[in-house]
Amino acid sequence: MKTIIDGLYKAFESRVRLGIMSALAVNETLEFTALKEYLDVTDGNLASHMKALEK
Repeated sequence: MKTIIDGLYKAFESRVRLGIMSALAVNETLEFTALKEYLDVTDGNLASHMKALEK
């Protein structure tokens, strides 16, 4: 159980990753550009965090 919790902590320790999940929780759909502007991050930064969340 500790391994699962540690994995979740690592996945959501970033402000950006938590912001992505929060924004998607309250929006049925959200375009990449809108999410990027909402979180105030670059294309590459957002793409990297999204890729990490997909894993």
